[in-house]
Amino acid sequence: MDPGGHAEATGIEPNNDEEIDSAFGEGDSTYTATLRSSLLESVQENGRGYHKYRDGVYILPEDAREQERLDLQHEMFLRSLDRKLYLAPIDEPVHEALDLGTGTGTWAIDFADQHPEANVVGVDLSPIQPSWVPPNCRFVVDDFDKEWAYKTKFDFIHGRMLLTSSADFPTLFQRAYDSLRPGGWIEMQDLYMPLKCDDGSMDGTTYQQWNELYIQACSKLGRDPSYTAKYKEWMTTAGFDGVEEEVFKWPVNTWPKDDKLKEMGSWNLINMLDGLEGFTVRLWTMALEMSTEEIEVILAGVRKDVQDKRIHSYWPMYVVYGRKPSSGPG
Repeated sequence: MDPGGHAEATGIEPNNDEEIDSAFGEGDSTYTATLRSSLLESVQENGRGYHKYRDGVYILPEDAREQERLDLQHEMFLRSLDRKLYLAPIDEPVHEALDLGTGTGTWAIDFADQHPEANVVGVDLSPIQPSWVPPNCRFVVDDFDKEWAYKTKFDFIHGRMLLTSSADFPTLFQRAYDSLRPGGWIEMQDLYMPLKCDDGSMDGTTYQQWNELYIQACSKLGRDPSYTAKYKEWMTTAGFDGVEEEVFKWPVNTWPKDDKLKEMGSWNLINMLDGLEGFTVRLWTMALEMSTEEIEVILAGVRKDVQDKRIHSYWPMYVVYGRKPSSGPG
C-alpha cells in the first residue's frame, strides 16, 4: 500500500539466562546495584544524555526530554491504531512476548496490563524504564542487534520506531523467526524517511535540505531509514506467512483538511519540534562532521518550515506483521 493508504556486547556482557533480573529488579546484589548505577549515568554530549551501554550504537538521546517525547509518540501510535497496541490478528493467548527497543517501556507495560497471562520482556540499550511495573513485565539492558540467546520461544515479538536501531534488518527478522514458536507473530510499527510531500511544497526549503542531509548521514552509518518500506519483503523472505502491511500518514503541523489528520498533525508538530535537535545533532556531527554551530543554523530554518502550513509534509508510518507457520522448518 502507498503512504496515502489507510489511509553483543563489549564491556558489560549481558546475562541471557532465563532467570535474569530486570535492570530494576528486586534483590539486586552489590554487583548488579553498581552496574545499574553505572548504566544510569548517561553519556553527556552537546547538552544531551545518551545511553552508556554500547555508546554510539543508537543515535538518539535517552534523557528526560527524549523520554517525554517517546511517551507522546506512544499516544500518537494509539491514535493511529484506534487505541490498539498492535494490529496483528492474534487469535491465541500470548504467554511470552518480547518488545524490541522498548524505550521508556510504555508499550510493554500496557501490553502486560492487557495480557496478564503473558510474560513480557522489554529490551533496550537504555535502562530508562520505570521501577513500578506489572508483575508480568521486566526489562533487560541488551543489544537486540547482536546474537540472541533466549531460551524461551515467544508468542509475539513487537518492535516500534526501530528505523535507525538495526544495521541488518534481514538478520533481525530471521532471529525473530527462529525465536518464535510455531504460530507466533511479529509486528513492526515504524516511520519511514525521507519525509514525504506530495505537492512539491517542500521543494527548495531548509526543511528539504535537512531531509536530504538526514538520509545521507544515516546511510553513512549504515542505518538507512528508508528500509522500513522493505520490512514486508524481508519478513516474507525470513519465512513468515500472510505478511500484511498498512501505511498511515502522520502530517507535520495542521495543514490537512481532514479533522483526524489535522489533530495528528498538531501532535506530530510537537513531536517534530521536541525531537529535532535529538534527531540531528549527534548524527550529523558523527556522520557529516558538521559543527554544532552549522547544524543549529539549519535547524533554525527547519523549525520555521515545519510550522508553515503551506508546506504539506508528512511521515509515512508503516505497520507490518506476519505469522510463523504452525508447521514446517523451525
